[in-house]
Amino acid sequence: MVHEAVPKVELHCHLIGVLNARLLKAMRAAGNPVLVAPDDVTPVGKDEGAIGFARWLERVEPYKSADWRTYLPIIAWHMGRLVEQGAVYAELMISPLMFPRDLSSAVDEFAQLRHWVKCNEHGRIQIEFLALIPRSLPEELIQSEIERCVAFAKADGICGISIAGLEQDCPVSRFRRLFQILRDHGLGIEIHAGERGGPQEVREALDIGLADRIGHGVSAFQDNDLVKRLLDQNVHIEFCPTSNLKMGTVTEISQHPIGRARDLGMNFSINTDDPGAFDCDLEHEFAIVEETFGFTRADFQFIARNALSARFQPELRNRSAQSLVVQNEAPAL
Repeated sequence: MVHEAVPKVELHCHLIGVLNARLLKAMRAAGNPVLVAPDDVTPVGKDEGAIGFARWLERVEPYKSADWRTYLPIIAWHMGRLVEQGAVYAELMISPLMFPRDLSSAVDEFAQLRHWVKCNEHGRIQIEFLALIPRSLPEELIQSEIERCVAFAKADGICGISIAGLEQDCPVSRFRRLFQILRDHGLGIEIHAGERGGPQEVREALDIGLADRIGHGVSAFQDNDLVKRLLDQNVHIEFCPTSNLKMGTVTEISQHPIGRARDLGMNFSINTDDPGAFDCDLEHEFAIVEETFGFTRADFQFIARNALSARFQPELRNRSAQSLVVQNEAPAL
């Protein structure tokens, strides 16, 4: 297939969502601690939707607050899989719960994680982190979460933040004071919107959340004026086709707006979201888009360059990723 020869960039993947039975069995065989029985981590079925995903999260509950050291073999396994699939750059959303509550200790331990990751990239791929902030975060914790994100950023631990969770129950306006502070400290802002909510949630992510990138963004395509705004402002959309199918955001892949976005020349990437939960990988997402919408090699090259340009980490360590930047900056003939 044509996508196989094109370098890939992934911007939307939750670290906990990487967990699956195959990975956990490999970890156990290698003598690493496993917090849940591998065969219990069954993926979400096609018709289970948000309820099925909530059940999946319950099955991996012990990993929600697991220490970052527990995640090292998981990250190593995921890095290897990304390299096998041709990825050269990836950003992972991680929970601050992986680190101590004491801020000084948290910064020190995050630095240890970053050092370990850089040592294990081996020039094959570049991995960066976004701090995941749930929309349901209690009001009394928002200020402390701002302080943690700023401290992590200053220590080169994270390059951005991600706001995720139920859109309609927890509006992004709850974090209004958070966004400008993070922007002033050079952090990128990604907001999940337009997955379960409507176009208005996407507008709020842009107007209130100051979002650089929109996670999912599917419902935005119900509103032509909003689509024009996304196009005119060159807002990057992180599409997650299989996730949207499994969550019931679309009923068939053929209904996904990614084909329309391609036709309009919009700025977007192709991502897995939670590959373990949704039984997919980056290769599968690219293949299904190619098969369903007839994406060409030129389309995938355009997507790769746009995705890399939308990254939150300015510094590139990976030579293959650097070559994409050079291609993007080269004048058209």
